[in-house]
Amino acid sequence: MNTKGFTLIELLIVVAIIGILAAIAVPNFLNAQMRAKVARVVSDMKALGMAEEQYRLDRGQYTFDGDCNVGGAEYRSYYPLTTPIAYISTVPFDEFSALDPKFQNMQTIKTGMKPVFEYTSRVSFGPNGTPNCRNTTGLYNMLGAYGIEYIMTSLGPDADQDYPWGETGAQGLRDRNAYFIYEPTNGLVSNGNIFVLNSQIIGAGH
Repeated sequence: MNTKGFTLIELLIVVAIIGILAAIAVPNFLNAQMRAKVARVVSDMKALGMAEEQYRLDRGQYTFDGDCNVGGAEYRSYYPLTTPIAYISTVPFDEFSALDPKFQNMQTIKTGMKPVFEYTSRVSFGPNGTPNCRNTTGLYNMLGAYGIEYIMTSLGPDADQDYPWGETGAQGLRDRNAYFIYEPTNGLVSNGNIFVLNSQIIGAGH
């Protein structure tokens, strides 16, 4: 009685081919996911930048820094963009947020809220939410010297804070060539943050 079937060698060849195809397909799938996340973050940051510009046209300035060095209030920076006038319908959150100790949204995460993009501007809200607290004179003047009115930051695919707050960071953003700016040509999951500087995207190939 004749029986037909696969030999052991044939089965091993099929398994090897499946393994090779999986080795090719899985990294490509993960890369596609990462590219989609980067595109989403850039799109969200552009939308926030446009909302900031509309707000400035109406109010003569960008929104205040809601944190004002008191911590746990990063999301307050964006309140004026949603109420009483909705310059943007909802405030997006950072797709790359993580529990980095240097991440200003840590308190936001602990309270169960989704972390927004970090935001700093030359002028700040006070701890009681009123615009009566300016960043230190030194920081205020330093940001102005580099033409910075506000900075919006995403942690980027490496999910940690690479931006060195201070003059080094301001100069690097102005010159657009610093190590802390995320560039996908260095590898999809490479160091660096994605920024909005005065409504202009910096990083992620921009």
